[in-house]
Amino acid sequence: MKTKDQLIQLGIEEFKADEIMLLQSKMTEQAVKFQFKKKDGSIRDAIGTLKRALMKQEDGTLWEPKGEGKPEPASVVRFFDVEKGAWRCFTVTDFIGLAEA
Repeated sequence: MKTKDQLIQLGIEEFKADEIMLLQSKMTEQAVKFQFKKKDGSIRDAIGTLKRALMKQEDGTLWEPKGEGKPEPASVVRFFDVEKGAWRCFTVTDFIGLAEA
């Protein structure tokens, strides 16, 4: 998970850094709705999680780790896309915000 200092060093405004920190924290406990800008400029609504019990693949089976994983760059947030059943990521500068409840 990113620290607030890492996010601010990347040029993220403090309120946006706080929201990314909140997103990461919430995703460890539940699926969370949020938005980010894709590389093609379109807006992506996502439902993501970091809670393993919620990581169901397209075939309905739970995702199983296949090793240690790759180191995560400070500028990227990875999440398991609950709708797609696969891992996705976005750059912190493209984060728009949490969806309204």
